[in-house]
Amino acid sequence: MSLSPKEAANTLSDVERAARRSGQVYGYRKASPHLILWGLIWIVGYAGTDLHPEYANVIWLTLSVLGFAGSFFLGYRDRPAHAPEYRNGWRMLGLVAIVLVFLSATVLLIGGVNAGPMIGVVAPLLIGAIYAGAGLWLGSRFVVAGLAIIALTLGGYFYLHDNFLLWMAFIGGGGLVLAGFWLRTV
Repeated sequence: MSLSPKEAANTLSDVERAARRSGQVYGYRKASPHLILWGLIWIVGYAGTDLHPEYANVIWLTLSVLGFAGSFFLGYRDRPAHAPEYRNGWRMLGLVAIVLVFLSATVLLIGGVNAGPMIGVVAPLLIGAIYAGAGLWLGSRFVVAGLAIIALTLGGYFYLHDNFLLWMAFIGGGGLVLAGFWLRTV
């Protein structure tokens, strides 16, 4: 039994669509533990900053180091078995460096020592933008997660200013954890 050109084209289209969807689901599953990790870090970091603002720099520096180490561990652990070297590791390290340079420059521009509260807003906006932008290539759930981070951050900043840190701990951090579990449900 032979296929007509139209049947062959439809079959190839179905295979391509399945491959694209499989890659998207794989990306969601790989990103899920990272969102959960960083959600937990946001919960501890923002709540700790609200409870002990005098230790905010120590809290966030410690959590950031632990978060980056955890992210690298998760990425290394989940690398494909057939790939002895992690080919995208330098890209992730580069992205981390770019984000750190951006945040450092932002601190310098908006006031150095007094920049803490503003960084509490700028960092999640940047992370939301990265997720939403990456979602244009990686899948709509990243776009939704990124836009939710942006909306929740702005909403909390403008409408719950006095309780912003607790808002970001439980809504921002909790939202990342929920997004991480949501990515696993595909």
